[in-house]
Amino acid sequence: MTDTIPALAGPLPEEVAIVGGGGQIASMLAELLVRDGVRVRSILRSDARAGSLRALGAEPVVCDIEREDADGLADAFADADAVVFAAGAGPGSGAARKRTVDRDGSVKSADAALLSGAMRFVQISFIGAQAPTPEGTEEVFAAYWDAKREADEVLRSKALDWTVVRPGGLLDGPATGRGAISFEPLQRGVKTRRADVAHAIRLVLADQRTVWRDLDVVEGEAPLDRALDAALDAAGIR
Repeated sequence: MTDTIPALAGPLPEEVAIVGGGGQIASMLAELLVRDGVRVRSILRSDARAGSLRALGAEPVVCDIEREDADGLADAFADADAVVFAAGAGPGSGAARKRTVDRDGSVKSADAALLSGAMRFVQISFIGAQAPTPEGTEEVFAAYWDAKREADEVLRSKALDWTVVRPGGLLDGPATGRGAISFEPLQRGVKTRRADVAHAIRLVLADQRTVWRDLDVVEGEAPLDRALDAALDAAGIR
């Protein structure tokens, strides 16, 4: 974690459910939110990573989004005020699981958020996901691209306070707390550190000006809080 924690524009939700809580970005986000005093429910497919999340201060909740329905997910969310969808089928998975996790898991999570009353919903996508999948794209990545685009489209139709966060190609490494943010779609090929995506989501959760918007997050030199303010100013959002 970076020692330079971006400043928040407003209060964070009191309790946040993170779907796909065992992932790298999700774990980093959980650590940040717990440090802020937020109660975090990390929704996991199995209890394999429950111990490490518990050590961060999060509450692990085992609930398989591929097997569970929206009612079951709503129970897993419990009293959460916000949901972050950070789940993904991951490398090595086939086209079918891109649909059942990245698309169907997102749709069920949005429906569960409505059922549970968690009206704030932040979803991780990727830069360019809104565009049609290019012809000739390798089968599994094409399925992933289709799944993310469709999941984002469905989320935008829901009566939730949603935000879609779209990073570039994901990199490892410690957080810098810096980057560039745009409400206008950026070209593919840019990169973003996973740890800085976690910081960006933390900022988004505390800023109502990002509701009902897609934002791209990439590497850059500005502190992320200032990068978000600059993007909001450029888009004429007050």
